[in-house]
This record gives sequence, C-alpha cells and structure tokens, in this order.
Amino acid sequence: MLRAESSTLRSVRDAGPAAAWLDHALLATALGVLLAGFSTVIGGADWWFTTFLVCALVGLTCAVLRAVGFRWVAPVAILVEFLALTWIFVPSTLYGGLLPTWSSVTGLTSLLDHAQTIIIEELPPVAQAKSVVLVLAGSFGLIVVFADVLLRRRRAAVLVGILLLAVYATPPLISGETPPFLLFAVPAGLWLVLLRSRTREASRTGWPVRIPALLVAMAALFTSLVLPPLLPDVTAVASGWGKGAPDVFGRGINPMLQLGQNLRRNSTRVAAQYTTNLPQAPYLKVATLRDFTGKTWRPIENTTDNDLFEGRVGLADGVKTSDKKTTIRIRDLRSSLLPVPYPTQDVSGLKGEWHAQRAGMTWRSPTDDTRGQRYTATSTLIEPTAAQMRQATTFIGPRLAPYVALPDKIPSIITRTAQAVTDGATNDFDRVMALQSYLRGGQFTYSETAPVAEDYDGNGLDVLAVFLQKRSGYCVHFSSAMAVMARSLGIPARIAVGYAPGRVVSLTRGQNLYAVTNDDLHAWTEIYFSGIGWTRFDPTPGVGSAASFDEPGSASQTPLPPTQANGGDPQGRQDDRVDAAPNASQDQTAPRSAIVVGAGILLVILAPGAVRLLLRRYRLRSRSPDLWWRELEASAADLGVETSLADTPRGFAGRLSSRPGVDTDALHRLLDTIETTRFARPGSGSGASGSSDVQAVLQSLADGSTRRARLRAALLPRSLARATRPAPRVEPLGI
Repeated sequence: MLRAESSTLRSVRDAGPAAAWLDHALLATALGVLLAGFSTVIGGADWWFTTFLVCALVGLTCAVLRAVGFRWVAPVAILVEFLALTWIFVPSTLYGGLLPTWSSVTGLTSLLDHAQTIIIEELPPVAQAKSVVLVLAGSFGLIVVFADVLLRRRRAAVLVGILLLAVYATPPLISGETPPFLLFAVPAGLWLVLLRSRTREASRTGWPVRIPALLVAMAALFTSLVLPPLLPDVTAVASGWGKGAPDVFGRGINPMLQLGQNLRRNSTRVAAQYTTNLPQAPYLKVATLRDFTGKTWRPIENTTDNDLFEGRVGLADGVKTSDKKTTIRIRDLRSSLLPVPYPTQDVSGLKGEWHAQRAGMTWRSPTDDTRGQRYTATSTLIEPTAAQMRQATTFIGPRLAPYVALPDKIPSIITRTAQAVTDGATNDFDRVMALQSYLRGGQFTYSETAPVAEDYDGNGLDVLAVFLQKRSGYCVHFSSAMAVMARSLGIPARIAVGYAPGRVVSLTRGQNLYAVTNDDLHAWTEIYFSGIGWTRFDPTPGVGSAASFDEPGSASQTPLPPTQANGGDPQGRQDDRVDAAPNASQDQTAPRSAIVVGAGILLVILAPGAVRLLLRRYRLRSRSPDLWWRELEASAADLGVETSLADTPRGFAGRLSSRPGVDTDALHRLLDTIETTRFARPGSGSGASGSSDVQAVLQSLADGSTRRARLRAALLPRSLARATRPAPRVEPLGI
C-alpha cells in the first residue's frame, strides 16, 4: 500500500499567503496617501499618477515573486523599476523601442543632474519638470522594494512604521508646511492593521506577548490622534530648500543661480527707493559676471592690476560725458554688494567699510551690509552716438581675453544662430544691435516657468541651446544667450546683475521717486567697445529698455524715458510675461506612464504562468520519466499539494492518491515506470507508456481541485522557485 512519509512533509506555500498579500495592499495604500503630501513640494497632479503607477508595478512585482517563492526579489524588482523609468522618461534611447541602451543610462543621469539643479535653486512647490518626477518616482519605487524586504523580517511592523514616518516627515521638512492631519491618520490606521495582522499569531501564546503589542498599538493611536495638534510647526526645522529663496546678493552667493528662484516668488517687497537726475531711470548694478565655465557664469570676486580701468578712463575724443547723481535709500535688502548705477565713480553717505572694484565698477563691503543705508552715487553718463560706436575697433589683448573665452565645445545652434542673425553686419556695433533686436523681437517670449516646466532652466551651454529652440525664458537665458553669441563672434561680453529701473511711486521735490522690488531683479549684457567702454544692452523682451543710440537724421532713434511720473509701468513686464504652466502639459508623463505600467503589470501577472507553461510543455514532450515525474511534482505543488525535499516517489504517490478524483491506476503505472527507470537494471524496463499515464494523472489532479486553486496554479505557480533537481540514477547491485 502506498503511504505518505509524514515526518518529512513541508508546505510550498509561504506562511499565511493571504496575509502577505494583505500586507502589500496595506503598504501600497499607505504610500499612496503619503505621496499626496508631496503636493507642497511639486505642483500639478501628473507626477502623482506617474509615481503611484511606478510604485504599483514595483510592488506587484515583489508580491508576485514572493507568491511563487522566488528568492532574489529585490534585484528583480529594481530591474523592473529601471525598465519602467527608462520606458517612461527616456523612450527615445530604447533599442527597438524596448531594450535600454547606454544612452538610456546617460539620459536618466542627465535628468537627475537637472533635478539637482532645480532642487537647489527652486522654491517649492516647483513645476512638475520631468527630471523632478523621475526623482520622485525612482525614490518611491526603491522605498517599495525596501519595504518589501522589511516585511520579511520578524519585527516587520515596527520597521515599516518607522519607514512610513520618515516618508511622512519628508515633505514638511522640505517645504516648511505642516501636512494635513488626514495624511498622518490614514497611514497610521493602516499601520495599526498591519501591526495587528503581524501580532495575531504571536498573541495566541498568551498575555506576555499580547501586552507589548497592545502597548505599541495604544501608543501609535495616541500619537496619531493627539500629538499632531500639539507638535510645534515643522517650518522651524525645514531644510534650506523649504525656507524659500536665499538672498540673491548674499555673501558668497552666485546671483546668477538665484535670479530665477527669486523672480518666481513674485515678491512686491521694496528693496530700495531712489531719486536721480539722470535723463532715464538707471539700472542698479550689483555684480559683474565674467567667467563662464560652460555650465554657469561666475562673478568677478577680486580685481587685479591687469583688469581694465572703467568709466572715464580710455574714452575716445568726442564722446559726450557728464556726471550725474543718484540718491538711494535701502528699504529691505541685506547684501554685502551695493546697488549703484554704472559706472559709479564715488559714493557718499555710506556707513561702514566699502570698496569699489576695478573690474565692473561695483561696490562691496568685507564686513558691513546694505541694511539701513542711505547714500548718493556719482556716476558718469556716457553718451556715444551710433556713428562713434560703429567706428570703435576693439583689439583683443590679454586684458580682454577672459571676456571672449568660451569652452572648446559649443552647441552648433548657438554659433549658427549668431552668424545667421549678424549676417550682413560689417562692424561689431551692428552685430550686437542685431543680436539684441533678434532676442527682443516677437519670436521670443518672457516666461519664468517655461524653462522649469520643460527642463531647460539655468544658463549653461546645453540649456542655451534648448532655449534658442524653445524661444521662451527669462533674463538669465536672454542675457546669457546674447553674451555667449557675442563671444562666439569674438566680441568681448559679460553679464551684469542687479535691478531693472523699477517704477515711479511718487514725486519728491519735483523729482520722481522710483522703487525697485525683488520682482525687478534682472540680468543684462554688457559689451566692450574700445574708446567707449562697457555698454549696456538688454536682450530680454518686456523688461527695461533696449539700448539705442542717436542716429544722424533719425529722431525716432532717440531713446525715450522708460517710466512716467503717473506711476505706470511702461516697461510692460507683467503684461509681456507668458505663464507657461499650461505648456507643462506637453511634457506630462502620466499618459505614457499609464500605458507603460499597464503593459508592465500585465506582463508581471502573465509572466510566471507563461514560463510555467513553457516548462510544462518541455517536460511532457520529452521521453524522460524523470522529467515526467518532476512535472507531476511541480503541478501538484502548484495546486497546493504538500511536498517534501526528502520525498521518495512512493511516499509522494501515496499522499497524492488520497486526493479526490486522482486516477490511481495511471498513478500506479507511472510510479512503476519511474522506479523501474531509477532502480532496475538498464534495459530491463520501458517507459514508453508513461507519457499517457502522466497526462491522465495531471488531468485528474486538476479536475479534483477547486477553481480557485487552478487559477492560482495558472497565474502564480509555486513550483517555479522550488529546489527540484533530477533524481540521481541508482545503479542496481550486481548480485
């Protein structure tokens, strides 16, 4: 009689498979709720769908692999996440539209670098740029993998609780905004369910085990319901990103990197007020940027004797000049750099120690700042005519060499555009005017959000190449593009940073009183002409005024005052701005994410069954009784039959014969075949008839199982991860 060897029985099922699926479902729901808390960090809703879909795919991969008993779950899940991110964010780099290439890796790396720039420079909530969505989706995918690993540990509930708490605390630490109570209560409640499911089995051993679990649950409930209203505001400990834009002119700060962040704050805080006897309201210059690394412009920190003298020194004969005074009162600005018209020769009324820089003619203090300062700047108004500008011939010697320096490799669109725009110009002045007119013309629009939303914010060469294609940006892009294109033509150029003229707020003793706010922060281009010096050109449309010069016989070329005493804003900056937030929809990742993740989920669900089907066909088509028997063991395991690594064929057959509906006659014949194959003398038996027997046993085994068992066997075959090996052939003793 066939008898099961019960002492060696084991179950191929994990302990509590239903509980394992429940744990994954609870975790997925909790993470989905916590993900909503990142709305204070990133704007829009597209990112949430993309991130959640990636997490769903990764989580399902982990759950399926756990269900079939696969060992290397984490590496496979990370690989699936990498494939999903590649298909969603850099589809153009795929080979055949499916397989990642090295370009896929570099493409993702480039997006991560850009995300780092946004995180450093932008004020939350940032636009949902593709690079930021990549960081969020990738990070949450790894969190899912890590949580799956934690669920396999003995103290899984406590560890998962710590992980959820860390995810909950991240958005407020970045944005400085206290999250809604619901974002804490819902995950906390889900965690309590997880805690209960994890301690249910242990609680059966008695009160010594139940009491700690009960205390932990009570503490968690108290924390979720009572503590949040009592805790201090998290804004006090928010990170540097969440504290808002740093001072654009703070000590040690590169102003070019802070302009976009400060401009997007749309602050009406008055930085300074001034009166002037200049014919036009001046630009107030704070810093001069000369050195270009290819990625950003850097300020001139220290001047040397090799730097050119600026101002009146070196002016050609016949160039009209006059001294003008501007009285400035600082209202709300703390900086070691002083806003002054260019070129300022002298400043009176300052408190503290202040020094003029030879290069750029800016003023700074090593120990003091601008708070409460009221001073009068004496500047030189230089008024060359257009004819004098055209006659200027600039020799590029050692002193001007830094102002034409560029990296070795420049995107071709920059040089092509510069040459095309200036084609036909016969002198540097007309070339520069052509560049200014091209950028201020109707083909370009002012937008502070488009560069962030479409992943080309900054002032590096690659960014400028995209800017010239998109034709939308703010002063950083326009001034950088003009300076780089001018340098590519051999024309000395640099960037000035400070405040645009501002607007008239009142009349004081017959003079206009101007005010500049953080919204007037600006960058413009300065071009050098021998005999005239550094001359301002403003290529940004809708901001300030374009440089213009007297042309003989053309009164229309006379520059008009940029502001009027009625307090209006003839610069039209607000009216000319383009809100590019809707354009971000052109770069949304959610639609593609839905397609990619939907296909991925379908593949993850069907892959185990497909692999199992191919393996089954291979074994049944062979003529090896060992493979037939292995298929019988695998099919039985898939249907939930207990098995043991120490099973003998007879012991396994005895246990299998007790199941209802099993064809015992075919099972006996198949057992005789396998035992003959393994233990009889070679050639003493034949297994030719075993193929039909194994088919009969498998069919009867399936017919006797429930529909649910058959469905699970088809979708989640447990046998894929079983350590089954071909049984060794035992040679009979030669008696």
